[in-house]
Amino acid sequence: MHRLYSHLYPLWLVIANLVARLGGMITLLLVGHHFAPDQLAGYFTALATIGLAVTIAQAGCGPLLIRLYQTSQIKVIVTICALRVTLALAATAFVITTTDIPLSPILLMPLAAALAPDWIITGRGQLSQIALIAVFGQIAGIITAVIAIATNSNLTLFAIAPAISLASLIAGFLLALREQATQQAVARKLTGNHAINLIGFILLAGALPNLDFVLLGQNLPDAAHDNLMLGQRIFLITSAIIASISTALFAKRQSGLLRDIWLITPPLATTAILLFIPETLALLFYGTTNADLVTLLRTGAFWPALLAMISRQILISQETENRLFPGWLCLALLVVSGLLLPAFPHETDALIVMQLRLTICLFLMLICHRSPILRNKPA
Repeated sequence: MHRLYSHLYPLWLVIANLVARLGGMITLLLVGHHFAPDQLAGYFTALATIGLAVTIAQAGCGPLLIRLYQTSQIKVIVTICALRVTLALAATAFVITTTDIPLSPILLMPLAAALAPDWIITGRGQLSQIALIAVFGQIAGIITAVIAIATNSNLTLFAIAPAISLASLIAGFLLALREQATQQAVARKLTGNHAINLIGFILLAGALPNLDFVLLGQNLPDAAHDNLMLGQRIFLITSAIIASISTALFAKRQSGLLRDIWLITPPLATTAILLFIPETLALLFYGTTNADLVTLLRTGAFWPALLAMISRQILISQETENRLFPGWLCLALLVVSGLLLPAFPHETDALIVMQLRLTICLFLMLICHRSPILRNKPA
């Protein structure tokens, strides 16, 4: 039984993610058939934008905090947690002053993300409790969605995601305060260069699901932008599964074939579904067979597979020091080029460019990792 668990431990975070995805799908089915497409697109656009603020608030430090916790580097942990809160407040202020997102509970999400103690639970190896947190969060989200429908309230629609965040935060604190489980510490403490490299990679991993959709979608015509954001919610199902599996593999320092199987199999299944039955997904989630949305989903079929390959390379590369800090380099290239690229006339054009950008990032990370000049010995 112990040997079986040693191979299946990511299942706990997969289950947690499936709970989150199931709750998300139920919520999407509820609101997707009730609110108008322009209302949903506005909500999803706000979520994508606030998702970047959440990424900034977390400062790429989730896995870093796991390692620091496992090596009992308490003073560094306190400093990073204070930094996360500061960044959360700054990111929220930036969103308020530079976007048209209305004042609503959705603005609480960066602070909730900064305070979330899930890294403590993961660092202890108590992965089953992450699933319990997901249950509490999704119950709160579904209840809020039902209230939004019953009241036909746009404000309550914008409260669905923060309700999940706040319920998960409370559940996380309650579980984190329980007696600590026995955990074998990682022997080698993190060096400064390794920590900087790790933060860059995790910021990149956190930004990828939202960054291009925000940067490349902002200048699209309204109808094309709405389709892009509706499609993104479906793509995010796979990206969230990849993120949860990556967290489990990172906490256990998993390598080799088992790591690759866990990371690649779910996205490949999603790619097949997007290629062959995208109309079924559009009908399931939004009650429509909109030809433009179906075409968008089929065009982006390889987005999940590319994201999985990048996540695999991130897991490999973030455990080594690198003179170029490739995570930071890729993130800078994506942001700068995304701001400079011209506007696209169609949402499918933007999605094709997104996949090309993912491919470029993948090759850049491979080059940095394999170059003996740039790569130092494993951390």
